Amino acid sequence: MTSSLTGGFFILFILLLLSALFSSAETSITAMSRSKLLALKEKHPYEAKFLDWLLHDLQKALTITLIANNLVNIAASALATSLALVVFGDKGIFIAVVIMTILIVIFGEILPKSIAIVRSEKVLLLTLPVLTLLYFLLAPFVWFLKKLIKYLGLIFGVDLESPHTFVTREEIEQMVTIGEATGVIEEVERKMIHGIISFKESRVYEIMVPRTDMDAVPSEYSIGEAVAVFQEHGHSRVPIFEGSLDNIIGILYVKDTIPYLDSGMAQEPVSKLKRDPLFIPESMKIVDLFNIMKGKHVHMAIVVDEYGGTAGIVTLEDLLEEIVGEIQDEYDKENPPVLRESAGSFLVQGYVGLEDLSESLNYPFESEDAESIGGLVLSLAGEFPEEGEKLRYRDWEIDVVKVEDHRIQLLRLLRI
Repeated sequence: MTSSLTGGFFILFILLLLSALFSSAETSITAMSRSKLLALKEKHPYEAKFLDWLLHDLQKALTITLIANNLVNIAASALATSLALVVFGDKGIFIAVVIMTILIVIFGEILPKSIAIVRSEKVLLLTLPVLTLLYFLLAPFVWFLKKLIKYLGLIFGVDLESPHTFVTREEIEQMVTIGEATGVIEEVERKMIHGIISFKESRVYEIMVPRTDMDAVPSEYSIGEAVAVFQEHGHSRVPIFEGSLDNIIGILYVKDTIPYLDSGMAQEPVSKLKRDPLFIPESMKIVDLFNIMKGKHVHMAIVVDEYGGTAGIVTLEDLLEEIVGEIQDEYDKENPPVLRESAGSFLVQGYVGLEDLSESLNYPFESEDAESIGGLVLSLAGEFPEEGEKLRYRDWEIDVVKVEDHRIQLLRLLRI
């Protein structure tokens, strides 16, 4: 009698260990994304065959895990009840229910699953061989359950066979944000990663230099006059127009003027040096433009609007700045887009986009009618504002600091 009880308790102990094993396996599987599994496969080539089995069908692995876990839990409960009846008589059922509930919940569920969350990779590599063996032993049963679950899913309108992406853009952005908050990723790294993610969706009109800010030279200019423009603005290339900016006929490169200057031919017209311009629609995605500019080996494109007029220009530097942030060279004027003042206010250039401003000030600036803060101010005012005029936008007071040539150049924002 004593030996049979000892053997029974030993088997019960083994069943509880198996319950902990399968519970931890279930959690480790659900905690691992496909991308993590692929990375784990590269890190542990000797376990690659087990990881391939898991990658091939995650549902299959979860099914066998749940089957095994329920089997050992039911077996452990039945065995504990029979042992309790022998030891405690009629009270044994109640005692077995209480004790087994505590044991299974703590040692069969909470503790192993908590460990699996913290050590998901180690637990997964430890339990995968056991799950693979069980699958081959119970393959017909698992196949039947998978088919049954699939048909039940169809009845309830859920396609359980639909493919799932390894990771979504939203998950990547969230991971990067969490990485910065925990100190794993620096702020500049986070901004670059977000820039790469948004690079695919951004449009040319969002980053172009607008027509009003373009520097261009007339076709009748001499090379000497064009060089003066290069010196004044610090550009390496400018568009050449004939009549008006809506008629761009070419691009002038500063390096093309050097031989003429050396030969004393500075009076030659710039039209002799023009290169063919690249025209693109303002709605084009910048990732497509980047590939075009790389393929054609050009660094500047002329942006046209839906009516065929010149909307602005975009350079390869503008595209790269979407990823790495503002690039300042020796010719750029040191006018930061957003400058924090000692009084807690912010000096903001009128051209700053609402999306960039929202990120800089950690506040959602939104408008259905405008893309920039200058456009937002025009929308709020309902007419062209004057210098010194103050406007209110939600929690912010906006002071119009500088207006030039019917354009809002500089604003001061103060949060109230």
